[in-house]
Amino acid sequence: MALALIAVCGFASASPKNNDGSATKQSAVDTYLNAVVHGNMNGIGDVIDDNAHFYIERGVRVQTTDKRHILDNLKATANIDQNCNCSSSVLEEGDSFLVEKVEMKYNEVTRTDVITAQLSDDGWKITKVETSYK
Repeated sequence: MALALIAVCGFASASPKNNDGSATKQSAVDTYLNAVVHGNMNGIGDVIDDNAHFYIERGVRVQTTDKRHILDNLKATANIDQNCNCSSSVLEEGDSFLVEKVEMKYNEVTRTDVITAQLSDDGWKITKVETSYK
């Protein structure tokens, strides 16, 4: 469990990049999680695809939003470290995609993000995030 916390929530500030400077599969996900969990905005706009879809479960409704809205929300919490414990697991992986489940456990609630990253012409990009709360 401790290793999972270090791997997911103790992200290195310098994520590995491909030779062309684009994000790798895991660094794209790590950059997104760094923004969500630690408020670290470095590179977040680069790893979210312009056509990414975000689905946020709110009770019985699902809110759909886009990159611009997510970036605005992340900017509002920039440099704020969330007080949560994190764990992750790869649900599915191929040469051109990655689906990873991340749980952020707070005192009273657990946030679960299912993050999809895909290989594009510009490197790895987050293309979909499904968020739910329990």
